[in-house]
Amino acid sequence: MRPSETFVRVQATYCGRLGVEVGIFVAVDHLRRAGLLTAREEADYLDVDDWFTEHLPNPDFYGDGNTVGAVTWFHAPVPEDMQQRVDRLCDILRAHGVEFDVVHSTDPGTVVYQDEFQVGVVPRVRREATPLPDGVVLAPTTPGSKRAVAVSPIRHVLFDADDVLQVVPGGWEALAAPVVGDRAREFVRRAWAVERPTLAGVGDFIPLLAEVVAEFGVSAPVEQVFADIWCRIEPVAASFEVVDALRRNGYGVHLRTNQDGRRAAHMRDVLGYDAVFGTSCYSYDLGVAKPDPAFFTEAARRIDADPATILFVDDTLANVEGARAAGLVAERWTVADGTPVLIDLLGAHGVDGRATI
Repeated sequence: MRPSETFVRVQATYCGRLGVEVGIFVAVDHLRRAGLLTAREEADYLDVDDWFTEHLPNPDFYGDGNTVGAVTWFHAPVPEDMQQRVDRLCDILRAHGVEFDVVHSTDPGTVVYQDEFQVGVVPRVRREATPLPDGVVLAPTTPGSKRAVAVSPIRHVLFDADDVLQVVPGGWEALAAPVVGDRAREFVRRAWAVERPTLAGVGDFIPLLAEVVAEFGVSAPVEQVFADIWCRIEPVAASFEVVDALRRNGYGVHLRTNQDGRRAAHMRDVLGYDAVFGTSCYSYDLGVAKPDPAFFTEAARRIDADPATILFVDDTLANVEGARAAGLVAERWTVADGTPVLIDLLGAHGVDGRATI
C-alpha cells in the first residue's frame, strides 16, 4: 500500500458476521438467498458476479474460509468497466430499499493481500452484527460462480451418521476385542443381528445385548459393554465443516440415521447433534429403518419439503437406492473417500458446500 493511496468500498449499512458493513456483492446475494430478486435482477447479478470472478483475482485468504476475517477494498479510482458493473448492483439494492454507502479511506485496515485492483485488509474495529432489512438473509457468500447454485432445485442436504459424519475409532471389531478377544467379529455380528428390530423402534437393545454378552461369557456389565463399544463415537471434523458451510450457504441440513434409542440418546445428549441439524430423525423414532423407502418419505415429511429438493448422502448403496425410490436425490459417499469428493458430489447437484467467505 503506497502512502496517501485512496481505497473505495461500496457497502450496505448493516454489519455482517465479520463485524463490518457487508460489501455490495454480499448484500445483493443476501437478497438472492431470500428469494427477493426478480428473474431479471438475478440474471443481472449472476452476469456481474461471473464477470468479476473471471476478471478479478481471488484473494488467497479465502482459501481457508477467510479465517482472518478480511474484507476487500478497490484501489481508487475503480476502472470504468468494473465501476459500470458495480453500479448495476447498486441499482438492485436501490430497487429493494437496501441502504448503502460509498466509502473512501487511506487506511482501511491491516493489509493482508493486494493485487492490481484491490487490497484485502483486516479491519481495525469490529462491531456486532446489526438487524437486517426486512426479508434480507444474513449468510456469507461463496467464491466462484453462483449460477449453478442459483438454478439448483436442491434446498436441503440430508446426512447419514456412521461413516459419513462420525466413525467408530479403530472399527467395531477393534472395540470389541478387549471384551471378547479373538471372537470379536462373531460377537459384533451377533449383536447387530439382535439389534436390528430395535432400529425400527421394536424393543430395547440393552436386554438383547445382555443375552449376547452372556452367550459369549463376558463378565463385564452389559451397560459397560454398550458404553465401551456402541458409544465410542468420533465425530469427523471435516464432515462437520461441510455441514457448517452448507448451513452458512443457506441450505437446510438434516440428520437421518439408523439407530436404536440408546445410541441415539448418546448422539443427541452427549454429542449434541440436535443443535447442529435442522431436523434430526433416528430410525427408532420413525418406526422404520433404511433402506425402506418409507424411511425417506417420512424424513421428507418431517423436513416439510418436496423429496426432489432433498439430497441424501449415505455410505451404503442400498440406502442410496432406497432414498431414490422415495423421490430424493441421493449419492453414496464415505469418510474414506475424502472431503474433496464430497464437495464435488454436492457441486454436481448445484450445491455449494465449500467454506464460506
